[in-house]
Amino acid sequence: MKSKASIWFVIAITALLFYQPVFSQSNGKEYTIDELVKIAFQNNPQLKANEKNILAGMKQIDYLDKDYLPQIFFDLNISRWDWVMPNKQKYLGNSLNDIYADFRINQLIYDWNKNSLQKEYADKSVDIDRNFTRKLRQAFSYSIAKSYLELLRAKRTVTIQEEAINQLREHLKNAEALYSIGKVSNLDVIKAKVQIEVALDELAKAKNQLDVQKNNINVLCANTLGDSFDVVDNIDELWNQYSNKSYNYDELRNVLAAHHPDLEDIKTQKELRGKEAELLNKEYYPNFYAFGITNVEDSQIPMGNFNWNVGVTVSYSLPFFKGSNFQEKVEQSEIRIEALQENGNAVMQQLETNVKNTLVKLEDIKSRLSGTQKIIKLAEESLTTANMKYNIGKGNSLDVLDAETVLTTAKLNYNQIVIDLLSTIAEVNYSIGSDELSFKN
Repeated sequence: MKSKASIWFVIAITALLFYQPVFSQSNGKEYTIDELVKIAFQNNPQLKANEKNILAGMKQIDYLDKDYLPQIFFDLNISRWDWVMPNKQKYLGNSLNDIYADFRINQLIYDWNKNSLQKEYADKSVDIDRNFTRKLRQAFSYSIAKSYLELLRAKRTVTIQEEAINQLREHLKNAEALYSIGKVSNLDVIKAKVQIEVALDELAKAKNQLDVQKNNINVLCANTLGDSFDVVDNIDELWNQYSNKSYNYDELRNVLAAHHPDLEDIKTQKELRGKEAELLNKEYYPNFYAFGITNVEDSQIPMGNFNWNVGVTVSYSLPFFKGSNFQEKVEQSEIRIEALQENGNAVMQQLETNVKNTLVKLEDIKSRLSGTQKIIKLAEESLTTANMKYNIGKGNSLDVLDAETVLTTAKLNYNQIVIDLLSTIAEVNYSIGSDELSFKN
């Protein structure tokens, strides 16, 4: 019995240790926005795939590095002639069998810097993928910030709606008490119940929004967060840090001009087309190779008649007829550079407009802030007064319900303004091309 008890004890401990990560995950960890962004950067499959593309591109440079290494060939040919020419008889005698083998080494001596240009071209091609990584990080950082803020807006909306429902239920109790003693009609009770049902409906919508934003965040983090994670609410901290922050358009423009990935992409493509034109122009230059050959030819094995040969080869495609087609390719690359320049100007103008519009939106949000705060204060006073009058029989139910609606709406509007302002701050960083955290300490 003791032996069986010991076995079951070991099994229980093993199971507990094995499932401990699952239990801890089900408890629901709270993540900060910084942690969420870092998890996305580490685990998102699109970023991982692009890192693989970068590694694949780097292999092209390794491939080109070997162009200056010797190239070795071995040939073996076994054949039988119908008849043998006189010069072959020196090797083959009277036999019609012909066994030929050679061993050759080719070494590139000089290629007018073509290899270096090819490696620079390959590295610039990899820069396209590196820049795409920046664009992905920029998009993920902004998307997580938006979903994070919308999640917290929904959480605060739930709190506001729950407070409103509690106040409406308190009003319902008062209405039912007054109705029971004949001071008000049953209509007051019905109105309070209707208002509660409306608030419950809004509460359900807010709770559904919580799940939607959690799903959005989880997929950006490659579904590594589990089903019951939560986020740390640091809205007040971010509000204190950014609510009075001002931005200078010229400074933002200089930052985006220097670092925005869309502009970097166009710059890199222009450099690629330039390298392409340089490489095409090099087609006009000859290549120089050194070679060494040793061969043997006989009609039987073991073979005799060994020979060798060393020399230099000049490979040159004359720039006439088909050999001149590189000139059209050079002109094609130059035209593409001009097209990229025009495209860059258009992208820059659009990015400048985005920054301007974002700053206008930011100022508009700030201008609505003080008015909403005043409305909340007045609505709280109005609700207190309406409740006092109603409870002593000098007010009516509609005044109480209207005051409660105004207060709830004002709180929701203030909550929306706070989230909108912080979302716009994140949009500013996105507009200037930041691929780091949306809110930097």
